Amino acid sequence: MKTALAAVTALLMVVGYSTAAQAQASPAQRMQPASQPQQQTAPPASDLNAILSQVQQATSSTNVNIGKLRIERWKTDVEQKQQLQQIAESLQKNIANALPGMVTDVQSSHGSVATSFKLYHNLNVLYENLNYLADVAGSLGKKEEFEPLAADCASLESARKNLSIYIEQAAVRLENASRMPNPTTQARQAPGTPVDGKKVIVINEDDPPAKKAVKPTKKKTSPPSASSAPATAQSAGTPH
Repeated sequence: MKTALAAVTALLMVVGYSTAAQAQASPAQRMQPASQPQQQTAPPASDLNAILSQVQQATSSTNVNIGKLRIERWKTDVEQKQQLQQIAESLQKNIANALPGMVTDVQSSHGSVATSFKLYHNLNVLYENLNYLADVAGSLGKKEEFEPLAADCASLESARKNLSIYIEQAAVRLENASRMPNPTTQARQAPGTPVDGKKVIVINEDDPPAKKAVKPTKKKTSPPSASSAPATAQSAGTPH
């Protein structure tokens, strides 16, 4: 139980730190034009299905927009082009191969803290790399390349923020549940546990049962038979 509480506390600290870091505006978001339409209202953090749907929509759009980039045409050196191309390919592989399995794990586990946090950690990796790629696209790429990635960054950040809130709420519920007394555990108390107002007799089943003392019985002597006594007397009185 102490190990579980320590794990929950660690999750709360990590999620809380990440949530605070999200409050700072990313470079890609600061570069968004003022005319860009405002993002739709995010779903409540407690609605896990809506959060997962938001994650899938954001990453699906990201995958499409990365495929539209023309990094080979950007005005930079060959080494940076190769680095940016590797980042783009890594993002697409993650979205296509790793992310769907994590979403499925969260759904099949009904939103367990462990699987949700694994997904949240992966979203952090995706967001950091996508944010860097969008930032460079704003400097080296065209406007039609940058703006879709900037919008994807905002959507992905909103999704991971909602997921972090859900994990925090789930961890708090788990911690509170672990502090509540369990009736089943109380009913299975070890034999001999004192109960208020009741006398408890402890019986050790390993000890052999005590043997009952056997009282000695007196052997009764039977009296001589009636047939033999007269015969003896008669033989004694017979004249010679």
